[in-house]
Amino acid sequence: MRVIDLSGQTALITGASSGIGRATALALAEAGCDVAIHYNTSAGGAEEAAGAIRDLGRRAVTLQGDLTASAQVDRVVQAAAQALGGIDILVNNAGSLVRRVPLAEASDAHWEHVLALNLSSVFWACRAALPHLRRGGRIVNVASIVAHTGGAHHSFAYAAAKGGVVSLTRGLANELAARGIRVNAISPGTIDTPFQTHFSSPERLEAIRQATPLQRIGAAADCAEAVLFLVSNLSAFVTGEVIEVNGGQHYA
Repeated sequence: MRVIDLSGQTALITGASSGIGRATALALAEAGCDVAIHYNTSAGGAEEAAGAIRDLGRRAVTLQGDLTASAQVDRVVQAAAQALGGIDILVNNAGSLVRRVPLAEASDAHWEHVLALNLSSVFWACRAALPHLRRGGRIVNVASIVAHTGGAHHSFAYAAAKGGVVSLTRGLANELAARGIRVNAISPGTIDTPFQTHFSSPERLEAIRQATPLQRIGAAADCAEAVLFLVSNLSAFVTGEVIEVNGGQHYA
């Protein structure tokens, strides 16, 4: 049986204190990676994740930063590269719907904040990481099913940002191929994370579950396994692609 081995490699994962980011950090550590865990406000969650990684015998560092500011993104990436001795893998996971706002009430500030957090932060992190990414480096961006559907009630800004992540992923795949860097994305559907419990009611989640062909809500580990594939040699000839992790939800 073929086993994914990332021994001796390093990864920076943004928004890794909980949910998909945390699951991805642990999956990469289990495969042999040393990991830099970025967080913004959840210091306790980041430290808990780092402790779990150290228990696996891997190095882990936690780095705080508000990724809506390009200077802070630069600082986080630089600190990760210094702590780990370079970066082989960058996973741009940080993001949030922020809050649901009707178009008529949407301010410039709301629109700009959502795009900065979910789209511009990806651009800034990729740009900052480029000097530290070794040849053969891999970038995985976390998009969303809303890039296709337009999102649920009053979430158009988030949907627009995630659509931008998909296009940015494909553009950067072309841009960085000559440097031997692969750029891909995963596009989660409805996943059982703090994000969903905050923004969706139990009734809505149950309705989604019933409408999903695989008849369940996704788990963070489902997304982490897709990321693991994209950063491994199993996907050595894959770049500019988006893996839909949604149990068939998009096609139902």
